[in-house]
Amino acid sequence: MVRFRLKIEYDGTYYHGWQKQKNAKTVQETIEKALLPLNQGARVVIHASGRTDSGVHALAQIVHFDLSTDLESNTIKNAINARTPRDIVIHKCDIVEPDFHARFHARKRYYMYKIHTANTAIKRKYVWPVDHSLELDLLEKCAKMIEGYHDFEGFCRSSDEADHKKCRIYKSTWKIHKKTLIYKICGNRFLHSMVRMLTGTMIEVARGRYKLEDFCNILENKSIPKRVDPFTAPAKGLYLEKVEY
Repeated sequence: MVRFRLKIEYDGTYYHGWQKQKNAKTVQETIEKALLPLNQGARVVIHASGRTDSGVHALAQIVHFDLSTDLESNTIKNAINARTPRDIVIHKCDIVEPDFHARFHARKRYYMYKIHTANTAIKRKYVWPVDHSLELDLLEKCAKMIEGYHDFEGFCRSSDEADHKKCRIYKSTWKIHKKTLIYKICGNRFLHSMVRMLTGTMIEVARGRYKLEDFCNILENKSIPKRVDPFTAPAKGLYLEKVEY
């Protein structure tokens, strides 16, 4: 058996997330189906650096799988690309050590969220249109609070089954380019919907619906008024940008 690693770009618009599930089209299942002819029709299980939710995109998702084959890496890459839709592209395929694990060996994960500060028809599937007036300095103040080691229980789905909710965030910052606001965050791990909840709640602060103190209280898991529930940004603006090993 040979262990292969793939670097994948995908448009998550028409997929119910990464992970294979019953009665739903997913990125994992689509790629595994493309691998069937290379394994005599038997399923090849692929393992990703992390799961992306329904509608979330990836610029460089990393996965690994084992296959008994003499085919070269480039041949496998081309074979998968030939059997997947245009919204999934394998950019790289290489052979790695037998103990390499796409998820457990990842040191840092980078996410990016895009917001368009006006309604848009062309970009509507890839950004969150927010046409409210925003205080950019408040966005950056919220972003800087996130850096460091925190328990993010207040910014994840209650259904998240992680053993603990603590994450180390190395970078959290906002940038603006013309009408596009871009939030970038890098951490050792992320919880279910964590980036979307952080982004959405920061926007609520920047538009004046929540106070900076409200955001801080959620982050520190303090009691908060019912009016200050974390707000989850739409999936379509979120991108898995890079995974570092």
